Amino acid sequence: MWHRTPIPDLRRRWVRGILIAAALLAVLTAAVPIVAFVIVPQFVRSTVHEALPAAPTPTAAPSLSAAATPTPAPPQPRVLLTGRLRRIDAAHFGSGTVNVIQLGEQSYLRFEAVDIAGAPNMFVYLSHNGDGQPGTFTDLGPLKATNGSFNYEIPSSLDLAPVRTVVVWCRAFSVTVTWAALS
Repeated sequence: MWHRTPIPDLRRRWVRGILIAAALLAVLTAAVPIVAFVIVPQFVRSTVHEALPAAPTPTAAPSLSAAATPTPAPPQPRVLLTGRLRRIDAAHFGSGTVNVIQLGEQSYLRFEAVDIAGAPNMFVYLSHNGDGQPGTFTDLGPLKATNGSFNYEIPSSLDLAPVRTVVVWCRAFSVTVTWAALS
């Protein structure tokens, strides 16, 4: 007749140790995304409120005539492109408006009344892609804040014609946090 021999006690402990280690690894694997996308973003939130940049006031050339020449009015801001930040999912979202504004000879990207998900190492890109991915982009620098209104100076050498989106990119996780299609 068939007879079963019991697993030695040492072997049973070894199997139990492997199962406990696997369970701990599973818990840690689940904890990393929770910490990265739920807890850490609560600590990387900030607010900045900047006014729209002011155009330099043109000064009148000194004249030798007695009649005073009126000083020309400073140029008014002109919105070239505009878009609304999008919600991608629960961990990657943004709301508010982004505008490309021309003020005199200089262009600016303006984030207006925004609320952006917190993440580490976020940067602002002007992208040629229309899908929220960086693709071919111009890096405007680190995101100044997750909330508020603030400006980025756009390099004067940049051709705005192929720019289709503003992308807020998390370099730490190589993921789009939010983006806006510009029109």
